[in-house]
Parts: sequence; structure tokens; C-alpha cells
Amino acid sequence: MRPLLGIALAADRAFLQRNRRLIEEQAEIFEITPETLWQSDCAPGANWSTFVQMVQRSGRPAIGHGVLFSLGAAAAPPRRAAWLAALQRDQQAFGFRWFSEHLGFADADGQHTALPLPLPPTEEAIATVAASLRALQTFQPTVAFENNADYISLGDPLAQPGFFAAICERADARLLLDLHNAYTQCLDLGVDLDAWLDRLPWSRVLEIHLSGGSESDPDWLPSRRVFRLDSHDGAVPEPVWRAFERALPRAPALQAVILEWMPDDMQEEHAAVFAADFARARTLLR
Repeated sequence: MRPLLGIALAADRAFLQRNRRLIEEQAEIFEITPETLWQSDCAPGANWSTFVQMVQRSGRPAIGHGVLFSLGAAAAPPRRAAWLAALQRDQQAFGFRWFSEHLGFADADGQHTALPLPLPPTEEAIATVAASLRALQTFQPTVAFENNADYISLGDPLAQPGFFAAICERADARLLLDLHNAYTQCLDLGVDLDAWLDRLPWSRVLEIHLSGGSESDPDWLPSRRVFRLDSHDGAVPEPVWRAFERALPRAPALQAVILEWMPDDMQEEHAAVFAADFARARTLLR
């Protein structure tokens, strides 16, 4: 049975309106990031019921995808108990087939970052992430973690796939392979993407993300160096499509492919690009 092809639902009116056909007729599975539907105290926000009803009405499955659970935080953040309770509530409401979270940490010494930061490939990090994944398994037994687009490396970048494999083994977890993240990281760190992909624990890959990105402003740095950014906008680039074609026969446990677009206020021309990428992914899966 081939993997299901779906989209990540964004809590943005323009996204929902301009992708109505994809949502209502074509997407086979939906990915939802629960915290984007919460208030600051983890209570359901204004869009929560709308998304629950949308998924239930569609009759199609949903998967959960977190961003800021802070898997690699050395000490669990104070919000974790409330976070887990909210995820348990959302698991019951949406019936997530599995739940994934970004690898990295977002909390340290009372400080909180907007995005997860990279981890060193150490035994301590493996144990910390595994413990956090087991916490997620209290409400959904099948959990996965996503590779980030790290702009710095706390070790040999080519050792990172082995770090992923060790976490999967320790926590009985799966890998969500974000191919644009991998492309971005390898490009920015000067690593060969194929060599990085060759080292992955492919039997653990449960889901693949496809998205586009952009280039940084040269004025950001005195050197005027330009970085690839994991901005989740624009067309899926050709190196990512090539990586996707090579990935499909290598991932025997792959269950879903999700197309992402994150910026708010999606315009008609953006929706056309998104729909074209969806159609291309569907052709490759067939």
C-alpha cells in the first residue's frame, strides 16, 4: 500500500480558502500542529473546534505534529504537564494516527526560544530525547521526531543520522524525514546531501515532509554570505524532488507524505504553486 499524500493544515483563513479543493477533495491525510490552535494556557483557541469539525467531517485521518515540546531540554519545562494534558485532549478529539515533534530544545534556564535549537550527538542527549519521547507515548504509542534545518552543527554533520538511529532504538520511535530541512542544512554546512541521506535509518522513516524555502538577505551578515532558509514558502526545489524520488524505494515503513506551506495570508499565486507541488508529489507516489 502506497503512503498517503496530505497537507499540513495552517490556522490561516487565506490558506484554508485558497486550498479548499485540496482540503475537501484531494488530501488523503491532514497534519495538524496542536499548539497553533491553543491559547497561552493550552486551552482550545478560536480555531480549535473548526479544525476538529473539519477533520471529522472529511472522514480522513489526521496526524499530530508539534514544534515546541522541547524534546532535548535538559530539564522538562514547567509547562510540560499542561502541554501533555492538552495533547491528550487533542488526541481524543482528532484521533491522531501518530504524533511527531521537532528534535532539539526550546527551553533552558527559564528562557524559551521561538524554534528548537540543535543538540550535540551525545549519550546524554540521546537519553534526554528518549525520555521526552516516552512522555509523548503516554497519549500516543507511535511517536516520531523530525530532523531540523540546523544552521550550526555541534559535531560532525555526517554523524547526525547515527544520532537519529540511536534515538529511534532507545525510544522505540520513528523518524519524520523533512527533506527540505535536510537540503537546507547540508547546503548551509557544506555537506553532501546524498552522503547524509545514505546514513539514515531508513527502516525507521514513517513520514516525509516536502516544502520550499528562500534565501537570506545578504545584508544580514558583514560577509554578505547568503544562507538557505527553512521558511516553508515557495516551490519545492529540484534537489528536494530528486531526494524524494530516491527516498521512496528506501523507506519500507513510510506511511505519509505531507506538503507544507507556513506563512500567513497565502496569495492566489502561492496557492497555484502549492497545488502544482501537490500534483507532482501525487504523480511520483503513483
